[in-house]
Amino acid sequence: MDFHKLSESSIRQLNQNMIAQNEGCKKAISEMRIIERFLNDFGFLSFGRDFVLCGRQVFSLQMISTSFELTVGSIISCCESGCMADAYSLLRKYRDDLFFYLYIVVYDSYDKFEKKTQTVLKMEENIEKWIANNLNDLQIGAVLKDIGQYQRTKDAVQKYNLKSYFKTLGEKLNNYVHSNGVDFYNRNVNSFQEDALQRQLESLLKDMSFITTTFLFLLTLCSPLCIMSTDYVDYLDCNMTPPEGSQYWVAPFVTDFFKKNVDLIDENCMKYLQENTSMKF
Repeated sequence: MDFHKLSESSIRQLNQNMIAQNEGCKKAISEMRIIERFLNDFGFLSFGRDFVLCGRQVFSLQMISTSFELTVGSIISCCESGCMADAYSLLRKYRDDLFFYLYIVVYDSYDKFEKKTQTVLKMEENIEKWIANNLNDLQIGAVLKDIGQYQRTKDAVQKYNLKSYFKTLGEKLNNYVHSNGVDFYNRNVNSFQEDALQRQLESLLKDMSFITTTFLFLLTLCSPLCIMSTDYVDYLDCNMTPPEGSQYWVAPFVTDFFKKNVDLIDENCMKYLQENTSMKF
């Protein structure tokens, strides 16, 4: 071992070298890359379908989907360097961005199909402030509450106890963001006992998967169009008659993601979607 070279390496470089040699850590990080790829596919699928009218402003949700895909890439970079506190802090941002995306989708559904209640008017005000870059103090609890009270999601949120899950997850994320104890700091990989770092990476992967799957599950209930395959439009673009019912086909990568991760919520979630939407999984 070249101790001179070792002494010149930063802690980040040393962490990276050790993690690169740990098969368990590498596997967890590889699984995170699969989620990153899913988000890239999702952004491509939703392109052109995600325009929203709020007041007099029309905008695309693509700006948010691009951002949360990049955030997952940043989380992966932190994990590769063993910076778990940073990774979890970014995971909170990832959660917030996903569910603000869903918040806007819920608002859009209200605006198109429901009368404007005080809740909807408040959502509109928040979104208009966001567009103008002066949104302040919109707490994730308020975002999740408005999503959870929407008629298309309310039953599912209660049925699968999602409020309790997100409360526990929120406390965990806040501990890292606010450094609420000695366990919530970035560390030298050498300070972890045995496979503790691998377990932490696997835990973060599970949290990331749960957040992503829940977002996709609720999004499907709110706006099934978001997961529709391109087949129906592709046929029309080619001046061909689409197969009967093809407007209800789900993009294969979405179905695959659900099958792999849906048990994080409940194994019957896909059946619930089949019963409560027109989509054919």
